[in-house]
Amino acid sequence: MKTENITVEFDERLLEPSVQEKVLPVYTMPLNEFRVKEYCFKNGIVCYLPLRKVWKVNAYMSHGKPYKNSRVVLRPMFPSYVFVKVSQEQQSLLWSSKTVLRFLDTTQPDRLLEDIRAVRAFETTGLEKEIEFNVDIKEGDRFTIETGVWEGVSGWLKKKEKKFLWTVELEFVNQIVRTEINPAEYKMHPLRGAES
Repeated sequence: MKTENITVEFDERLLEPSVQEKVLPVYTMPLNEFRVKEYCFKNGIVCYLPLRKVWKVNAYMSHGKPYKNSRVVLRPMFPSYVFVKVSQEQQSLLWSSKTVLRFLDTTQPDRLLEDIRAVRAFETTGLEKEIEFNVDIKEGDRFTIETGVWEGVSGWLKKKEKKFLWTVELEFVNQIVRTEINPAEYKMHPLRGAES
């Protein structure tokens, strides 16, 4: 991918402790992540939607000849997941948006904040440069990310859509999260002999 000057806003208040507010992962309706983010912004709710760069390719015909153009767009790093910092009242307000399916309460709030810091660092790195691509992982393999901010995170490769689009299940925030990733952004080590 080309290096482009893409910046993503991050509200530092998300990581500041508060007695009245909890930081929670929110599971949204499919393709509603940006709608939830906009709703939070309009209603004064601190929100974080981690993003990643992907190539969007448009194919079209002109004068009987096929053409393609591509551009970099930002997509959610974890489809259907957004992080929010909410009071009880704001949580009720988010429910009324009709785009939230559930709040994922965590028993380890400090671990969640560490995970968010890691996601933020990974997002920043992914927007600035390419990360090594690993071809040793096959469909059904279990893997561990070896380096960088995601060191030690494990998951399973469920499906290879294309060279730069994998469907994986990651062990994240005490849950198994099914998502799509660009494997070029990770250095991974296969865990042979592990059942998927």
